[in-house]
Amino acid sequence: MNWWAQKQKGFTIVELLIVIVVIAILAAISVVAYNGIQARSENTKTIQAVSQYIKAFHGYAAVNDTYPVETGYPCLGTVATCGQVSGATYCLGSGTASNNASFDGKVKTILTALPEPSVQKMNCGGVLASGAYYVKNDASVGKGAQVIYFLRGDQPCDKLSGVAWVTRMQLDDTTRCYAGLPTLP
Repeated sequence: MNWWAQKQKGFTIVELLIVIVVIAILAAISVVAYNGIQARSENTKTIQAVSQYIKAFHGYAAVNDTYPVETGYPCLGTVATCGQVSGATYCLGSGTASNNASFDGKVKTILTALPEPSVQKMNCGGVLASGAYYVKNDASVGKGAQVIYFLRGDQPCDKLSGVAWVTRMQLDDTTRCYAGLPTLP
């Protein structure tokens, strides 16, 4: 019997190519799904940290009759910079915020540990934006304030518990949320 006449065992080139194409499609779907899950997770981390800070600001106001009063824009959490973390132009009107030990000390009178927003960096008009920061209302020193935070993607800025209003701006893959604390009497 000739060797070519024997029944050949194995896969044909077409069968191998089909398997490779199917594996490539599954891998591409997995990568896209993973990136979406990771961004949602980081956004959730930021929203939860902002919610905890808002509760702390209400607690601080209950004890001191004002929200924390600070110069500049203190970052929420222990990151060195937040808001606009790189670039020369403003992203959706934000400036650079930085860590502020005095502000952290005031928050720590209410919370024992500072909640940490995500440090994911997002493209916003060629600028990288990240995290969350606190802004006091200069017109009513200590009586009004807001928290500004960044989410990846075109996201809604759901109204958080304990805030009077929420607005949003969106550019590129960055959503900037503004959460205004109720004005104190």
